[in-house]
Amino acid sequence: MALKRGLSQFDLTNLIVGAIVGADIYIASALTAGLVGPFSIVLWAVAAVCAAAIALVFAYCSYYVPRVGGPFAYVSEAFDDFYGFLAGWSMWIAELLALPVFAIAFANYLAALIPLAPAAEVAARAIFVGALTLVNIVGVRAAGRLNDALTLIKLSPLLLLIVAGFYVLIVRPETFLGNYTPLLPLGLQNAAPALVLVFWAYAGFEMGTFPASEVQNPRRTIPRAIVTGMSIVALF
Repeated sequence: MALKRGLSQFDLTNLIVGAIVGADIYIASALTAGLVGPFSIVLWAVAAVCAAAIALVFAYCSYYVPRVGGPFAYVSEAFDDFYGFLAGWSMWIAELLALPVFAIAFANYLAALIPLAPAAEVAARAIFVGALTLVNIVGVRAAGRLNDALTLIKLSPLLLLIVAGFYVLIVRPETFLGNYTPLLPLGLQNAAPALVLVFWAYAGFEMGTFPASEVQNPRRTIPRAIVTGMSIVALF
């Protein structure tokens, strides 16, 4: 059965941006600031370069192997189905292990606004995962439209923070400079684990390669969406 090619470049770009910009960015920014202080902003730039290099490899592979499955399809094409199976299985396990982070973060942020009993927190996490699963069962077009809306909603608070930061920089530059003085109050001994955390926050661009058979003109759309999505995330 042929899959419907219902995802445009706009949808796929939002899928990549939405997969990267999530609870992990808010959590990682706080953790890295606690590990290295204001110098963490430098680590975000370094990690962006490292992540972009790997993302370009995925863009290159998606051009030559525009098939559903992403890494599974690429490894299967380069070697054989057994190694493709190992790559796909490893990716599947990694995504399953990462998924609870978002449900837990959702419930924690919700609990900060609305007091929740332990049972209510578990229910909130289950509803979070179940609702997103249900939308994907409905169809790729519905999932794409929902992701478009959620991505724009997720970028809005970041945009407000950026605008507020530039306002402080222009109106009260001494406050801005004071926040970055000293730049390295805690030294560099925690720089390596902080960099790993930041790189984890950039992960998610590989999601754009999975639904290749549901993307309009995947050979052109996927590489462009990966480059565009990573550029937007790095800029933010």
